Amino acid sequence: MAEGGEGEEEILFLRTDDQVVLQCTATVQKEQIKLCLSCEGFGNRLCFLETTSNAQNVPPDLAICSFILEQSLSVRALQEMLANTVEMTESSQGGGHRTLLYGHAILLRHTHSSMYLSCLTTSRSLTDKLAFDVGLQEDSIGEACWWTIHPASKQRSEGEKHLSYASGDLMVDASFMQTLWSINPVCSGCELAEGYLTGGHVLRLFHGHMDECLAINSADQGDDQRRTAQYEGGSVCSQARSLWRLEPLRISWSGGHMKWGQAFRVRHITTGRYLCLDEEKGLMVLDPDRCNTKMSAFCLRASKVTDKPPPELSSQP
Repeated sequence: MAEGGEGEEEILFLRTDDQVVLQCTATVQKEQIKLCLSCEGFGNRLCFLETTSNAQNVPPDLAICSFILEQSLSVRALQEMLANTVEMTESSQGGGHRTLLYGHAILLRHTHSSMYLSCLTTSRSLTDKLAFDVGLQEDSIGEACWWTIHPASKQRSEGEKHLSYASGDLMVDASFMQTLWSINPVCSGCELAEGYLTGGHVLRLFHGHMDECLAINSADQGDDQRRTAQYEGGSVCSQARSLWRLEPLRISWSGGHMKWGQAFRVRHITTGRYLCLDEEKGLMVLDPDRCNTKMSAFCLRASKVTDKPPPELSSQP
């Protein structure tokens, strides 16, 4: 565990190798909501928007929203690279962990699938004939997967296409319609230390010093039986039904080192359901739309001495 002091998470600049989420706001049915750019990557490579406005009651799947700032270079350097069809090495970029600057071209790699955010050649738009889909591609060859970052106050050229929210559906495309995005850090690529627990880690939860881990019932059981969690031993300790992912309540720096008392949810990997504590039924595994903070928020403590609840439980993520 990492116990950070005041200001530990105060990092002034984004750098290459940092993990980030791209957020925007949109009006859906006369209600303004917050959204994150996301993509499954396996089976479906088209990007869509994950709702985060009601995160206290319906947890978003942040694992598919995270991107790594893999490269950052000037537009001139990008043009030279594309013209010469040579791969940019770390030394030719000026070293690792480069600071992200406005106007620079960046390469974003999807954390969950290791594929690259790209402007595709297809189009789902029924209203904009000049819009193209935004999704993932397996390599970073060509200019389709390079993006530039500009401040919101700068007037953009009418001839440039932008990462845009497709009105009416939770789709994303590259079009001439401008959408304001914010880049929020999830994890610093130069601050993590090996051997420490971080948000987003997939793990097994063992019972004390025993060889039993927390799991749900096997797939041959009924759905109701698979909504309970219990400790089991034996072969389950090497099966997927005993895998869980830690998801901090707050989006910013959610992939950083976990701290004692920090509130998080526990997501079951294969079902997508969350570990919850019901006052009458005990430990249960429930669907995301039933996982309010009161039932699904847990924290790690250095001892069993009762202390005040984490501050995240009384504030919006």
